[in-house]
Formats: sequence, structure tokens, C-alpha cells
Amino acid sequence: MSDEALSVGDCERSDGTPPDADDSFDARELAFIEARSKGKTIKVAAKAARPPFPYSTARRLDDREDVRAAVRKRAREAVQCGTLALGQAATTAARTLKRVAAKGGPGDGPRVSAARTILELGSHGLDLLDFDSRLSELEAAQGRQPGAPGFRRG
Repeated sequence: MSDEALSVGDCERSDGTPPDADDSFDARELAFIEARSKGKTIKVAAKAARPPFPYSTARRLDDREDVRAAVRKRAREAVQCGTLALGQAATTAARTLKRVAAKGGPGDGPRVSAARTILELGSHGLDLLDFDSRLSELEAAQGRQPGAPGFRRG
């Protein structure tokens, strides 16, 4: 996803593929990319494809720069979508905390805990996105772009 405004509906297509899925990959490769973007091992990601990739093929696939770039992009999109969802829930969380503070009762502990978690994780997600953006700017200023020879992040 780009830096455009996101909506929760943008986070996933009805078939489960990311909204900006690259048409240069087939369905098996996209399944592999999706699994790798979720932190799965090469072996597990190879089995996610239907039919599964042989392990040696999955290793070669994982070494391709276009696949690595797609994995990074999908992982970034997942963080953006999660942060968006938490941001949308933050207003409700803040109202919950305000209401509990005003008229709290003995059974409000789980609500307070959930509201605090939403606010904290939303804040961390924004920090992570900001850090990624600033790191990309620094890399661009240094002339080191993802995919350039000698460059390897993640």
C-alpha cells in the first residue's frame, strides 16, 4: 500500500490476497510470499503453496530479490492495516477509559485492560511506521535502496 489514506476494507481482498498483489507472481508464489510475510519458515511457507513447493525450489524462491521485496511489502502492509484498525478503535478505547474513570465499577478491569492495550499498541504501530519511513528516507539519501547490490534488510 502506498502512503494514501487507508481503510480497513483495503487491508485484504475477498480472496485473501493483499490489495496491491503483484500480478507477476502466480497463486503458489503469492501463498509462499504471504506465509513468509507472517514470519513462517521457508519449509512451512513451501507447504502453504498448493501444491507445495519442494524445499529446494522454495529456497531458490526465497533468494529471489523480487520475492524478498514482495515479502517486505506485504509485511509492511499488514502493520499498516493493523495500525489502522487500532487507530480506529482508539476513540472507543479512550471513551471507555473516560467512562470507567467517571463511573467505574468492580467489573471494569478487563475493559480498562483492553482499552489500554489498544491505545498502547496503536501508538507503537505508529512509531514503527514512522521509523520505517524515516529509515527509508535515510537509505535513499545514502543511495542505498532495497534491491541494490550489497543491500539487505530483513
